Amino acid sequence: MASSFYIVNHHFKPGMAAEWWGKTGALMSDEAAFAENIESTMEKGFFNHSFMPMAAEGPIYCVWEAKEGISDSEFQDFIDGPDGVNWGLVALNNNVMKLDLALTGGQTPYERKF
Repeated sequence: MASSFYIVNHHFKPGMAAEWWGKTGALMSDEAAFAENIESTMEKGFFNHSFMPMAAEGPIYCVWEAKEGISDSEFQDFIDGPDGVNWGLVALNNNVMKLDLALTGGQTPYERKF
């Protein structure tokens, strides 16, 4: 067994985009805080390989990796929870889709972090 990869389709709840972008922008512009967030997320068993916003009002697509042994429901709980991409705001609906790596012969979209 190995780590799992997910595509997450994030949709903003009505009226939440500006507040979410404010928190996200502050985090991403603070190099130390952003590095700390990445480290904390990895310690929990998750890594965001790509962040792909389509427009300020969404949607946003991301590719995430979850460490071996983390279930699909545990990943969903993380991504929806206070340590996930909502930053405690509950601003996003997160539609999680797990990649079936058996269909790719085990080829992953990114080099594994775990």
